[in-house]
Amino acid sequence: MGDWEWPLILFTILGQIAIGIILMLWWLDRKGNHLDSQFFKQGVYVSGALLMVALLASLFHLGHPEAAYRALAHLGSSWLSREILLFLLTFLAWIYLFLQSRHLTVSRVLESSTSTTATAETAAGGHLTGRRSLGLGITALLGLMGIVSSAMIYVLPRVPAWNNVGPVLFFLLTTGLLGALCTLVLGQKSLITSQKKFLLQFALGCTIASLLTFSIYASMLSGSVEGTASLNFLLNSPLFWIRALLGWLAPLLLLVSILKNPQADKATLILTVTLLASLGEVLGRALFYLSATGIQITALF
Repeated sequence: MGDWEWPLILFTILGQIAIGIILMLWWLDRKGNHLDSQFFKQGVYVSGALLMVALLASLFHLGHPEAAYRALAHLGSSWLSREILLFLLTFLAWIYLFLQSRHLTVSRVLESSTSTTATAETAAGGHLTGRRSLGLGITALLGLMGIVSSAMIYVLPRVPAWNNVGPVLFFLLTTGLLGALCTLVLGQKSLITSQKKFLLQFALGCTIASLLTFSIYASMLSGSVEGTASLNFLLNSPLFWIRALLGWLAPLLLLVSILKNPQADKATLILTVTLLASLGEVLGRALFYLSATGIQITALF
């Protein structure tokens, strides 16, 4: 049996939440409902903090963190090298978003402090908004490429239960689910009703897709000795059933309830479903590593 691998759990989960928030900010911004500058700033700060913690956590998995830069020497053959490069580029792109959030704040202050230059300030604000949307898109794209690279590290011929598209799908679904929910939590006072509804529906779709994808994946595992051993390990583990309850069943019921009942205390319910889904994803990622019992007995979760 494998280990909990906390550095990798923190790196992958926190990194995916950070990219998910940026992706949701970009999607909402491009729909024409320009984001409130304060909300944009808050989203950038939170995603950046999560990304920095994720990168720091990844160093603790290395035997010699000070030599991490050497991994960049194998970009042509190593998904690990590509992962490191893409996440570093994502962080550099995030710095641009950080600067944009500062410029937008200054622009708002200037716009509110004078009426004689209102037209000029509005034009400048629109220019900054366009650059902001472009920055969000580039950062999200680099981050998604980094997440795919992270997943491809585990697609190994010597590990039959991982040697498929499963790791990529589950990593991306985690990004979408937790990114949408965390964006909802951050934007409770700033997002309009249609934006909140979109994020709720997106989170619900990711939850359903994750459950269905795992069901299909589990049926595929029974086709090999290694896969059957992996599936048996999962189904016999109490952590799996806790993960299923927290990460699939509870979020599914709560999200449907929020969407169907406009009078519900949405702020409390959204925070609850975000915490439950996050715990579920952490347990799922832990099972990912715990189930790696050698090169024959492994599992994707």
